[in-house]
Amino acid sequence: NITMDFDNVRITQGGGMTGTSPTSYWLAVERPDRFGTRAPFNMGGAALYGDLSFLTWYMDKNRPLPPGSAFDPYRKRDFERRKAEGFPPPKYASFVPTPEATPAQQAEREQYWRDGYSTNADGERVWHVVKGPKYREA
Repeated sequence: NITMDFDNVRITQGGGMTGTSPTSYWLAVERPDRFGTRAPFNMGGAALYGDLSFLTWYMDKNRPLPPGSAFDPYRKRDFERRKAEGFPPPKYASFVPTPEATPAQQAEREQYWRDGYSTNADGERVWHVVKGPKYREA
């Protein structure tokens, strides 16, 4: 097993057309100590970028916990921790919407920031932070 900071993880993709046999795309983590060695992983979804966005969201301590009952016991404590820190903006871009657990929590957090999406000059979808009136630089 290898443990590393998420900032240092190198994620690549595999699959697609190989020879004459197409395969589905999958994510892989490259080992930092062995160039060219990849460990594939699947998060159970068919959408490559959806899996990567979910993983990025989960690893970003500045975002609320992802949906799912497994995280329910921790939501209030996580919200209060981020609130005490002034709701710092996300560390990593993600195209998966990241709402708070309740509408009241969502409204409170949006005083600091919310997810924003736009299209750049090349027609690519871009994620950005939309600053609220209480926004503070990290």
